[in-house]
Amino acid sequence: MILQEHDMSTSQAADFDFVIPLFRFRWNTRATLEGLTKHYDPQTIHIVAPAQTVQVVEQMMDNWAVAPVQLHEEDGFFERSTGLSREMICSELVLGEGSLYTPGWFYQQLLKLGAPEGIPDLTEWYMVWDSDLLPVETWPILVNDGDAIQHFFALLQSNRTGNAKIVAQWAEWIHQVLGITPLLDDEGTLVPHHMWFRQKHLTAFKQQLNQYFQSEDHWLRLMMRSANKFTTFAEYWSYSSWVGATAPNDLSYHPYALYGETTERFFDDGTARFSLELRKYLSMSEDGTTFFAPSYADVDAFIREVYGSDPLPSSLSFESSPRHLKKDPANMHIEETRSRWNPRNDF
Repeated sequence: MILQEHDMSTSQAADFDFVIPLFRFRWNTRATLEGLTKHYDPQTIHIVAPAQTVQVVEQMMDNWAVAPVQLHEEDGFFERSTGLSREMICSELVLGEGSLYTPGWFYQQLLKLGAPEGIPDLTEWYMVWDSDLLPVETWPILVNDGDAIQHFFALLQSNRTGNAKIVAQWAEWIHQVLGITPLLDDEGTLVPHHMWFRQKHLTAFKQQLNQYFQSEDHWLRLMMRSANKFTTFAEYWSYSSWVGATAPNDLSYHPYALYGETTERFFDDGTARFSLELRKYLSMSEDGTTFFAPSYADVDAFIREVYGSDPLPSSLSFESSPRHLKKDPANMHIEETRSRWNPRNDF
């Protein structure tokens, strides 16, 4: 189901959890969690992270305006239910020389798909949210269509730009492993940096892996082996294609034109254009001696002042990998090239 603007009526009546894989605590972590709490009021926010990151977040969040948070260490996340450690799962990978990816990049995708196996009381429907995505003039995720509450995500990435070779590899994985046609949209990609997952559809998705490989090995191992064969996979696109093919009534999204047209994506690890201007706005030091973890209220006020009468972004995605500063312009996403905060742009 694609929701057009005039069809909107919202409800946040259902109980649901958020799941956020978090590699390390970053300057925008607090603002992101507080923003999700303000806009969506989840029952629980589950953060899955390395042990060191778990300790930092636990120490930092006492005075944050956040929904109840549960912290989970990623190394043993699957061990209680499957007997498989992070090391055992990642040992299935055989990455070629010069691979664009790391074992951790693949493992993070498995945390999203396998959240129910590491979080016993996780809600049937749960929302995965990438930790670098800040909601601003955001979208409804629960929509009452008169008969039932529908679970919506928003398309935030145009399909007009990006690395065509990688997209083709993702599509081949979906076609071969899942045995279905990859789901396509006229304007946006199904890589939206957040996604509703439903546990019963994940169960069927994982059973399909066993069928494809003709193996009774655990799906976590099979997913990693699939990366050896196809080089890569995309969890959001794969799952949404599966649901679109097998349970289309459970796949609902806002079209790119509603919220993707205003979202922005750019590099900022705490030393780039947006965060430096935010520090000035908050009269905070830029010399690194002041710990920087601004509240959502402060970040939101800064954004509203800077944009003034211009349309507010639906969201901002703060990329932290330096590779975004070296990316071939031909492969840059339109959400990067149009951003006023991209350090490669001259505004």
